[in-house]
Amino acid sequence: MDFKIYRIFGDTNYEGKEEEIQNHLKNLDFFNAGQGLKFVINSDVEYERGVLVGSISEEFIPNSYEVNEDKSLERLQGEPYERTIFAIDFNSRSFLLQNRRYSPKNLEPGRTLNRLTEILNRAFNEVYKAPFVALPSLLPEGNEMFLRWFKVNKVTAIDVSNINKRGSLSEDIYGKESFNDSFKKFWNEEDNSKLDFLRIRSKADGELNGNPIVLAAIHSPDVVIDSIRYYDSEEDKQITVQRNQLDKFVVKDVARDEDSITAFQQVINQVNENRRILRNIRTENATEEDI
Repeated sequence: MDFKIYRIFGDTNYEGKEEEIQNHLKNLDFFNAGQGLKFVINSDVEYERGVLVGSISEEFIPNSYEVNEDKSLERLQGEPYERTIFAIDFNSRSFLLQNRRYSPKNLEPGRTLNRLTEILNRAFNEVYKAPFVALPSLLPEGNEMFLRWFKVNKVTAIDVSNINKRGSLSEDIYGKESFNDSFKKFWNEEDNSKLDFLRIRSKADGELNGNPIVLAAIHSPDVVIDSIRYYDSEEDKQITVQRNQLDKFVVKDVARDEDSITAFQQVINQVNENRRILRNIRTENATEEDI
């Protein structure tokens, strides 16, 4: 199960009132969706370790049929609901919305986001006297975020593309001046291999931070760092960050139809385990006023 990451805009202090938001959402009634349909925030809203998790259920017109005793087709009676899970991490100021592809014609991701935003905006105005504004996370264009991870962590794997269109490397990448001069001349002028993509992995006990090929690749203008794997000493594990996943948060081992209690606990656990990534994504996309 994966979630789209949104950044909660503003400087509101949430500390101490998170459970008031939880209770507000638990006590909401059904909402009118038009066409005789309804939607509702389900009552099993959970709050634990800085993370609030809930779900919205939206009624839809079924496209399914049943076969009667006379073997004739008849549209299924009653309108079922589709569930979409959402979460708020108050610590990283992130809003997570489950990525869904709805088959019913009257449901779509944008409509679900709008409904949740309106509901949460009312809740935040009541509890915090401040609006709820969710801004989408954007994939970064440059390599600054990856280079920052590279400087402060032990990197064990990296994928770099667009090397064939790289600009000239000007930065010294090694301690010996003679090596720098000869290597830069080769890298900038003599490499005719039309190399376009590098995927480099170290052994478990190795690291790539001092590897001259890696350093040349990531510091050449116009290259694109697509992914990086590094060892996080605080969490004592390897973490992989992919560019095309930077606006998504993946919760492993949770199916779409997972029981809410199981799904919610997995979301809470994995947000707490990966909060540093959420914080980095939020900061990368923040404006000067938001930092």
